[in-house]
Amino acid sequence: MTKKFFSKPVLLTILMVLVASFGLPLLSNFIGISKVHRIIYLFLLVNSLLSISISWLVRRFNLNILWLFFFPIVFAISIWWRFAKYNYWLAGIYLILSLIVYLLVPATKPIQED
Repeated sequence: MTKKFFSKPVLLTILMVLVASFGLPLLSNFIGISKVHRIIYLFLLVNSLLSISISWLVRRFNLNILWLFFFPIVFAISIWWRFAKYNYWLAGIYLILSLIVYLLVPATKPIQED
C-alpha cells in the first residue's frame, strides 16, 4: 500500500508540503530549537530543497504548473497561523526558486502507469 501511495506524485507532494509547512515547524518549536536555527536550517535549507523537489516532480510527471503555487501558499498560511510575520518573504523565495527550477529542468514524455 505504501509503494502505491508513494508512486502518486500529487499525493506525495501534498504530504511533503503539509509536513514541511505544519509538522516540522511545530516539531522544532516543541523540541526547543531556537528561532535563528529554525529559520536557517528549516525555513531556508529544508524548505528550499522541498520547493526544488516539488518543481522537479511537477516537471517530471507533467503536472499542472499551478502545483508550484501550492507550497508557498500553504507555507504562508502556516506562518500566519503560528510564526512571525517577517517570514512571509520566504514564501516568495520558494515560489521564485520553484519557477526557476521548473524552467531549467527539461520536459519529459508523460510516464505511463502500469
